[in-house]
Amino acid sequence: MTQSDRHLPFFRVLDAARQPGCLLCRLISTHTRRYIEGVLYESVNDVGFRDSWRAARGFCHRHAWILGEFSDALGTAILYEDVISAYGEKLLTEGTGTKCPLCRAEAADLNDRIAVIEQSWDDDELRGVVDAGDGLCGPHLRVLLRRARRADVRQTLFRVSTARLKQLAVELREQIDSFDYQHTPPTNDHIKYAWRRAIEQLLGCRDVPPTD
Repeated sequence: MTQSDRHLPFFRVLDAARQPGCLLCRLISTHTRRYIEGVLYESVNDVGFRDSWRAARGFCHRHAWILGEFSDALGTAILYEDVISAYGEKLLTEGTGTKCPLCRAEAADLNDRIAVIEQSWDDDELRGVVDAGDGLCGPHLRVLLRRARRADVRQTLFRVSTARLKQLAVELREQIDSFDYQHTPPTNDHIKYAWRRAIEQLLGCRDVPPTD
């Protein structure tokens, strides 16, 4: 892959692969927060967005709480005053966020990220970073195994992900043993937080949508 073929989506994948944990979880989580930031800082008063927001009856449960994490009182108040004024008690009896725009955006983004990985796979740097990384969580590995067309992409990410799972089992045992009074408490964060990584590797990050 030549330098001119590298583009922003490629570098986002490369950067995510260098970070701990599932690279697709990181990409989707970053996309979700970037989307919400864009809504709060650019689209709250945009007529087109407000029409789509109203039609969707707001965000789903998961995305509404991620929105709340931004603690943007004014932007959030404007959005929910809009949808409550439009639907009133129907929101209580019929529900909200049934056509969440961010859910649709996340699904499209996941497909795009897998496509970027496949299209960029001949890049030596990307393959090396992925090979040295943590691979994918279980849900995203299953998605990639179903959707990726390149056998070498599927094989590498399966190999890396399963190898990291085996290593994680060893680290969990070290963490368990560390609670014995005869052992010194671990100072290595990799061991101290092995329990958290076990949840993330098997189920994915908590703010990323289920894929099965």
